[in-house]
Amino acid sequence: MKLDSNTISVSGKELAGLVKATCKKGFPFKFKARGGSMSPFICDGDSVVVEPLSPHGQFNVGDIVACKVPENGRLIIHRIIDKKNTQFLIKGDNVLDADGFFDKKDIYGIIKIIIPQKTGSFFHRKSREVGLYLGRMNKSIAFLSRYKILLPMCRIASKFLSFC
Repeated sequence: MKLDSNTISVSGKELAGLVKATCKKGFPFKFKARGGSMSPFICDGDSVVVEPLSPHGQFNVGDIVACKVPENGRLIIHRIIDKKNTQFLIKGDNVLDADGFFDKKDIYGIIKIIIPQKTGSFFHRKSREVGLYLGRMNKSIAFLSRYKILLPMCRIASKFLSFC
């Protein structure tokens, strides 16, 4: 853990523990996302808010979730692209391969709010905070991501629009 006057830097493993403990108590957890695996929907440096799942709630295909990678204990923010019984197939929107199937116990919460770092980006102008990709289009985006169509579409669109 690294401290300075305004921020605390923690490893992915430490972050997973903090998010798990906070969501387990029923509170949201806000932090800055790192990496480009969810671009253009979540960019490096955007803040995300992980909301705990309600006691009777369920995760759905299309939800962007915070989960722990069983192999290394690190936290990732990726999208559910399929569900088989009690397991969920997780994948980043900006990567070709899925992370694999995750148990519900390894998924800590749902990303409901994204606060962009860059205020001039296309998605900020389209109200990224509760934008279209966190609403009705989740299942469509999950479908495109699962069948490896989303990444090429985003690369083509990025030639015309400023995403991140």
